[in-house]
Amino acid sequence: MSNFDKRPQQTLYMSQDHLRKAILIAIDLLNGSSLKKNDEGFCSVDGLCERIKSIDPELAYINRNHVVELFFKDKDRKIFVTGYDDIKYKEIRYVQPPETLYFGTLNKLVGKMKQFGLRSSTKGYLKLYGTPELAADFARKFMSCPEDRVVVLSIDALGAFSSGMKFSTFKNNEYIVVRIDQKFIKGDVK
Repeated sequence: MSNFDKRPQQTLYMSQDHLRKAILIAIDLLNGSSLKKNDEGFCSVDGLCERIKSIDPELAYINRNHVVELFFKDKDRKIFVTGYDDIKYKEIRYVQPPETLYFGTLNKLVGKMKQFGLRSSTKGYLKLYGTPELAADFARKFMSCPEDRVVVLSIDALGAFSSGMKFSTFKNNEYIVVRIDQKFIKGDVK
């Protein structure tokens, strides 16, 4: 093992100990009832940050960037962040998906997705849906100009699962996966 391999992982925190403490406090708070949560169980990143600071004076320097870092340091992907505003912790249940799932996107992104597969650039996970209609509803949220058109991609979810991809679910007809390789994209749903 080289010295490079022994270096601690970079962090915004003052020490690895502070990072570990923040993760433990955050998980405890996110699992508890002391934070105000929305219907999906998310709470405010800023609210969580303030509560962590109030619990441990050594962490009084942290800000929202420190809290968002917890998502990126979470190897098990149990901490979810929506954009930059909401956060939650969820025990993951891995499941076998149905044979086909659907991913909603915009026409301008389809070419790259078919070439490189599906990856999340912000959340670290993708949402796939059990019906084309649910996938289309998801994609409509991202329409920003008149040229945007919703495209629903059919995904060979069982093939991806058989190749080792882990799927989880928290809601009916909604599945979460880290990525989908291009070979599992069957095509557009007409």
